[in-house]
Formats: sequence, structure tokens, C-alpha cells
Amino acid sequence: MFDKGSGGGPHPLLFGVVRFEAGGDRLVRDTVITFNEPTTADLFAIENGWHDYQVTPLRFFVHDLRPPALDWTRFDDLTTRFAVRRRWS
Repeated sequence: MFDKGSGGGPHPLLFGVVRFEAGGDRLVRDTVITFNEPTTADLFAIENGWHDYQVTPLRFFVHDLRPPALDWTRFDDLTTRFAVRRRWS
């Protein structure tokens, strides 16, 4: 499954900047991620003097890490066992 971003919409949660080596071969020199907006990523590249770069949305491949469903029958047994509540006055 792929991360659907905030709110489950189609837009990515983060953006990144990929900087390429000089020479026109488009070999990746480095990548910087964790920008919330593409304009922020673009501004970062401009302020750092990057000339050959690309701003890209990021998608993360994540495994379904939800815990297994809770077995409520175990708690039902506890509530029947301790159903009597005492009130102290």
C-alpha cells in the first residue's frame, strides 16, 4: 500500500528536491526531503544555488502495521467476573 497523504486524499504528504550532477546526464547527486509544499522545496534549491534539480512529490511504500483486532471476549469475561461494584460511603 502507498501512503495516501493527509486525509487519505491523492496529494502527497511531503515533497523533495533531487539535485543532478553537472553534465546533462541527469545522474542524481543528492536528494533532500521533508518539505510540506513544493514551493518551499523549490525555494530551498534556489537559495542554495542549485541549477539542475527537480522538485518531486514523495510517496512512501509502507506495510500495514495496524495491530491485530482486539479480542473483546477477554474483556467481557473480566466484566462478568467483576460486575459487582461496591460503593463506599
